[in-house]
Amino acid sequence: MTLPKSPIYRFRGGDVVAPLDDRVAELLFGGMSPADWLAHAAFEVGYSLGVRDVDDRDAALPADAIAVIRDDVIVNGAALMSVIDAAGTGVARAALRTQTALGQASARLTDAGDFLDVPLWAGAVAGRTLAELEHDHSVTRAVIGDAGAVSVDVRPYGRAPHALAIADVERLLLWPRHWLHVLDGGLAALRERLRSERPRHAKRTRPKVHPTARVIGSVLGDGVVVEAHASVIDSVIGDDVIVADHSVVHTSAIGAGCRTLVDTHLRRVIAMGGSTLSNLDMQDAVFGRDVFLTTGVAFFQEGLGTDVVVDGRDSGRAVLGGAIGRGAVLGSRALMVAGTAIPAGALVVARPGEAVGKLDDKALAKANIRLASRADV
Repeated sequence: MTLPKSPIYRFRGGDVVAPLDDRVAELLFGGMSPADWLAHAAFEVGYSLGVRDVDDRDAALPADAIAVIRDDVIVNGAALMSVIDAAGTGVARAALRTQTALGQASARLTDAGDFLDVPLWAGAVAGRTLAELEHDHSVTRAVIGDAGAVSVDVRPYGRAPHALAIADVERLLLWPRHWLHVLDGGLAALRERLRSERPRHAKRTRPKVHPTARVIGSVLGDGVVVEAHASVIDSVIGDDVIVADHSVVHTSAIGAGCRTLVDTHLRRVIAMGGSTLSNLDMQDAVFGRDVFLTTGVAFFQEGLGTDVVVDGRDSGRAVLGGAIGRGAVLGSRALMVAGTAIPAGALVVARPGEAVGKLDDKALAKANIRLASRADV
């Protein structure tokens, strides 16, 4: 179809995601915010007027509107084009088929059925209000269901064959509402970005990569420093990140201004900006902004061979770390059960007697944190 030079309208939605303490619209997925994903999607499908914001939910959308989307939805050009095509002369709403890998990751901890409807409409939306679109069940459902998965070996964890499935898609569509969605969706977004964006160096300030370091299949932002003997593999590294000596960052998205300390190993980690990360083997975890993580912190699974339970529900994951809230400080030898969410601003150390303070005792108590000495493990 011939695309009109019409803008896509975006409206504010979404709550703060505990324990990350930021709205979904302000978080990173594959190293980019939902706003960045939408801007790229609009460019990919040829909309010269780009994206505009809607201020009044009860006002009719302008006559030039071709699509409307919540600002906490992540979409790429291929998925956006699918919704536009499905609309024809009417209106289509995006939906994920939950039987697919991406759909399962997005539907976890929700009560979705076979389809997860996503607040993205396209087609003849002009003159409609957001309230009308949200309550109109007669619109065409544009199903995004071409999700495959890549199998990652995570032995010795979990049930045979000890593999973790990460969604691998061409049409990316996400509507995250829980920190586990941020992790699983962020990994899917990471794969899509690495596939669609050739590994590159930034133009403003070229990264400094030590001759003994390795950077493989990754995207480095402006001002990145990769120090001696460090490795960055299949990852997106944000602006001004420092990857310290002998660190290994694998299949991860690291936000701007983060830094690792010497010998840090991160696998399948989604980290927001400004954090200091030091750990011997942190995997399948999501960190809010300005987190301080020390070397001995670990998430452990109580029953190997079973899926981790998060908020009373099966996470669908045989291996899982957890989530660390914005501004939290985790001290040496702090041990948490897999799937634990550390609240924003918390201070966690190995034993209660070692604590020097807690910023929010009530929130900390809700986090289901387990503290253990070496003798207890």
